[in-house]
Amino acid sequence: MPRLKTETRPHHERTESAVRLLEPGLTLQGYRRHLEALHGFHLPVEDQLTALLGAALPGLRLQERVKVPWLEADLRALGHDTPSLARLPGCPEPPLLLGLPEALGSCYVLEGATLGGQLILRHLRRHFEGTPAGDFVFFRAYGDDVGPRWRAFGEVLTRASVDAADPAFDDRVVKGAQDTFDAFERWLRRALP
Repeated sequence: MPRLKTETRPHHERTESAVRLLEPGLTLQGYRRHLEALHGFHLPVEDQLTALLGAALPGLRLQERVKVPWLEADLRALGHDTPSLARLPGCPEPPLLLGLPEALGSCYVLEGATLGGQLILRHLRRHFEGTPAGDFVFFRAYGDDVGPRWRAFGEVLTRASVDAADPAFDDRVVKGAQDTFDAFERWLRRALP
């Protein structure tokens, strides 16, 4: 985990700079567009993660970590229905996750976002107080369990690294995280011009 944090820092910072949810002039329409962009990224990435990690690492409890339903709940609160959700654009170039290590790196990015999401949640609640903006389901994430769920992810990742027969396992995890940050940044800049 410390290596991931260090070696993905510049990728993380570039991605963070594309997030506009903390801007003081954020409108409800801007918030909705951001959620649409998040949906467009999470959908293809979570499909890959489910295929690569779901059965391979049952201790990860991936089905409880999938965030697309949360995004869809928030988007429904902002006027989307099932047909309009199905028409939302998706990220055309999600990270290519070649195997379990890259998928774990990608999961590191998505799970880490739940930590930063707590800061965004506080801002959104204050910013949209008295406005029908929904329940911020996506940014609430795991509620009071954000910290414990993050630590549980770290334990699964560490165990997978220790048990790996592939000497390049850790390098591949880092590459998966870097590629996920980079794909996310490219998508946000394209979806939120």
